[in-house]
Amino acid sequence: MEDKRLAAVGRLLDVMDELRAKCPWDREQTFESLRNNTIEETFELTDAITDGDMDGIREELGDLLFAAVKAGRFLGLDSE
Repeated sequence: MEDKRLAAVGRLLDVMDELRAKCPWDREQTFESLRNNTIEETFELTDAITDGDMDGIREELGDLLFAAVKAGRFLGLDSE
């Protein structure tokens, strides 16, 4: 099971690298735009929790995870 999780994280990092390299919009992102997106996703998560929407909770947690990993990539934490 752990191998699958590690592979999934590897795929996430690969997707993020590809987006950063090939997507003009992604290259323009900053901590400020990440901040705004993270706030929006947090509100969407709270709505899903309030509604008891398990699929929505999973989706929004994934979006928040993506934002957290992106912030780490901005800081270069993945290279340590």
